[in-house]
Amino acid sequence: MADSDESGGRGLKSVERSFEIIEYLRQVDSSTLSETAEDLDLAVSTAHIYLTTLLKTGYIVKEGNEYRCSFEFLQTGGERRDEMALYQAAKPQLDELQEETGEHTNVTVEERGYSVQLYKSQSPKSIDDDASLGDHFYLHLTATGKAILSKFSEERVTEIIDRRGLPALTDDTITDEDVLREELKEIRERGYSINQGEHFPGVCAIGTAIVSEPDGALGAISISGPLSRITPERIEEELAPALLNTKNIIELKIRQYE
Repeated sequence: MADSDESGGRGLKSVERSFEIIEYLRQVDSSTLSETAEDLDLAVSTAHIYLTTLLKTGYIVKEGNEYRCSFEFLQTGGERRDEMALYQAAKPQLDELQEETGEHTNVTVEERGYSVQLYKSQSPKSIDDDASLGDHFYLHLTATGKAILSKFSEERVTEIIDRRGLPALTDDTITDEDVLREELKEIRERGYSINQGEHFPGVCAIGTAIVSEPDGALGAISISGPLSRITPERIEEELAPALLNTKNIIELKIRQYE
């Protein structure tokens, strides 16, 4: 989910075009020179210049006649993630929570009005939306996203809704702003959010924000699994207490890093 010129200022078209090509290769996995030129409406000679330049940087590679993104992005993103106190504190606790509950657990952060998945501890017994690390989601349709939104000011929520909208991925996605704001009030009172098939059909998740003063919501953690197992009774009696206990431990660990 890329945005063009979010600052509203002037940008270099060549840089923008380079990242358009990178995003294109990410989406299609691999592409030839002619395919890239045709799909991006570029002259073949122009596409060749961009691809050759990106090859020199190491951020794309060429295998036969196919171009694809390289693992440089893994190193860049991995280093950024590994330096985060939230990730360092959350990873071992989420592994424990996954073993305790038998369901997937994960941690996300907010960036540019999206929720970004940093880490997921997967249980062989459970299922979820099968999202990859680094995937970007709309905040209003995931448990972690709604938990993060619940910690934002009304003005910040308005800004994100105006910027990203409230698109639906399933029939259960909240697309009405008033309904969303009412749910955010309930999340603040309850301490955790619930996503019942709003992001992926048949999957339920509960989430809670990780808070650190004075930074506010650093991110959020969640437990997810099939709707048939993540029942209201189980949420109230087992999963919510376990999730909130894990939240407390993570927040205490983060304070030790400060």
